[in-house]
Amino acid sequence: MRTKPLSLRAWRPRLLCLTLLSATVVPFSPAAAVVTAAPASAEQTIQVSGQALITTTPAAARQAALDDAVRTAIEQVLGAYVSASSTLRSTEDFEQLQQRLIKRADGFGRVVQVLAESQQGGTYSVTVRVAVARPSLEQELKAFLTQKGDPRILVVIPEQVLRRVVPDPAAETEVQRALIAAGYRVVDLTQAQHNTLRDTLRGGAIDTQGRSELATRYQADLLVTGEAFAEEYGAVLGQRAYTARLELKVVDLATGQIIFSDAFTGTGAAATDAIAGKTALQNVGRTAAPALPGALLGWLSGNGKTAGRTFTVRFRNVPNFRALNDTLAALRGSAGVNAALNRQFDAAGALAEVEYNGAPEDLAQLLEDLGLTITGLSAGELTVAFR
Repeated sequence: MRTKPLSLRAWRPRLLCLTLLSATVVPFSPAAAVVTAAPASAEQTIQVSGQALITTTPAAARQAALDDAVRTAIEQVLGAYVSASSTLRSTEDFEQLQQRLIKRADGFGRVVQVLAESQQGGTYSVTVRVAVARPSLEQELKAFLTQKGDPRILVVIPEQVLRRVVPDPAAETEVQRALIAAGYRVVDLTQAQHNTLRDTLRGGAIDTQGRSELATRYQADLLVTGEAFAEEYGAVLGQRAYTARLELKVVDLATGQIIFSDAFTGTGAAATDAIAGKTALQNVGRTAAPALPGALLGWLSGNGKTAGRTFTVRFRNVPNFRALNDTLAALRGSAGVNAALNRQFDAAGALAEVEYNGAPEDLAQLLEDLGLTITGLSAGELTVAFR
């Protein structure tokens, strides 16, 4: 029975992020130092230059130079998500997206400080600081990438206050809210599924088999995991005061590669220990959550910390070992491929790991160009068949 080829246009990546954070509130010495991380800013300020020809008046040229600087700033911020080496950036669709964003530059960036300006010959030049609205750009890029597939994210954050399980976790709510606001679909777990995942992930690092089981059972590509805890550090105006720490990392289930890792802190105060601890966890969740959409965008576009990540490629209908070796050699010589290693070969087929600087659909197109047929595709694994 022949496997039916999969249309690249119909591919919908199964992005199911399982986030498990163990959040515990325990007593702590009031003398301990408390460091609170600043919340992620909605704007990114960068220094850029802009130029414009003086065709009418210097004032008009100055405004045109300022507009040019804002466009440059937007291009730089957008480039942080999709690098120049990414094959996604060279597509016509992405070029059209970039042009639309540049035309609407005034809606995404604004000049907050003019550092220098000059008029030389027929050119007006400025050096300025521009504040770019990153969440707005992320929404636009997310909408563009959703055309390639609409990822689903599962957030599971069991929390404890004074060693008692909280039925409505605070940090989980904040992470869910941020992902929903960024346009991602958040999927609920049943209580039984929640307990199973908690027991599975609480033991620490997951081996290859564990990652494979999670990916298969929940049709997941990414795992978001970590730990959260809150500690009492004293009293503020007669209220109980707590500090919380949240550690997050995002793991590619196909390869085990960590594509995001960071730690955050927050504080909270209330009349009781339980509410103060929960408030601290809510605040640290609020601080950490804005970092996730950008990390997911980088993963979807094959850029940033995910650039050059390793994909699992399963080969079916392999005629012989020589054909497999020739195919891997051709892959190594292709643009964007850093490595292509054979990990297994038997009567059922072959398994290879390919380190590639790009998105999974770009790698799929490359494999098709080499004469293979794509029969399965997710964000971290591809299944191909020899023709």
